[in-house]
Amino acid sequence: MPIENTQFFVGEFRHKLDAKNRLTIPSGWRFSSDDARSVYLAIPNPSGCITVYPPSMVEKLMEAASQPTLSAPEKQRALMMLGRLSCQVSCDKAGRITLDARLLAHAGISGDVVLTGEFKKFNIWNPEKLAEEDAKMGSPENILETLAQLGL
Repeated sequence: MPIENTQFFVGEFRHKLDAKNRLTIPSGWRFSSDDARSVYLAIPNPSGCITVYPPSMVEKLMEAASQPTLSAPEKQRALMMLGRLSCQVSCDKAGRITLDARLLAHAGISGDVVLTGEFKKFNIWNPEKLAEEDAKMGSPENILETLAQLGL
């Protein structure tokens, strides 16, 4: 797939939630087709942030979710839990998404937020939690070693 036709999320952006728990998505991260029909999926991440999957990843998830059969109860339970904890979001005309209170509580977010790109998805962090996560990563050498393990 040519890179010019691929949507990806990189960088770091600092924003604030508004009074209605809306958050502006950086313009470079929005899809040209973003409207009420473009569905993003926000889920609680075990690292303490909110992970947002774009429409293309939501399509893949929907396809994968249709695969488990009744004879795979563990997969059914995992899908049930994921569905229960997730929040469907879409961009309004101003490029904002609205996050639900459960996700915000999970991430400890009440005002300031940091959006961080993760190539195929992005994360929404409480700035203090992100600083703690950064401290866990260690030196740039540690990060490079981990990337080497991924084959990069």
